[in-house]
Amino acid sequence: MKTKRPASLKEHIHTILYGTPEEKAQLHRTFFHVADTPDFMKEKGIKGEYFSIRYGIISRHLGKDTDHALNEKDWYNLCNEIINPFAIAHYGNGFRLFTNVKVNGLFTAIGVNVNKPGKDFAVNSIMTAFGYAGIPSNEVFFYVNKNLTPEQAALLEGLNSPQYPTEQGS
Repeated sequence: MKTKRPASLKEHIHTILYGTPEEKAQLHRTFFHVADTPDFMKEKGIKGEYFSIRYGIISRHLGKDTDHALNEKDWYNLCNEIINPFAIAHYGNGFRLFTNVKVNGLFTAIGVNVNKPGKDFAVNSIMTAFGYAGIPSNEVFFYVNKNLTPEQAALLEGLNSPQYPTEQGS
């Protein structure tokens, strides 16, 4: 039995960011579908059927700082790019995906946890999305696209080569 997907983030991001207080109040407890999870990510442990984000995750970061200042176009692009990250790392009990979307000139990192809202049904819940200037030396990647741009490679450059997977993605 397939579970009904939440509303589309692309269709609601304008209201989330710029709607009236009344319009936003109607979305207060809403989860939004961001993108379907590609098979290569499921094989690597990011096994939810799709990526979702809760209204509160977006709203609590609004105006927080420049690194979290994703505008409407950034969120729209993130919905397209989340399925094609250039690197993925374990982070705590979840994952961090590095995408080609830029916020204030910085690549966007997306924190994701795999949640199980129903019996045998997993969803990749986005917990944060922010522009990322540098990567901590303890970040452990299990996927790095083999076709990195020079700018992406420079971001990952500070890492020790043993941290890179022996078999990189395509």
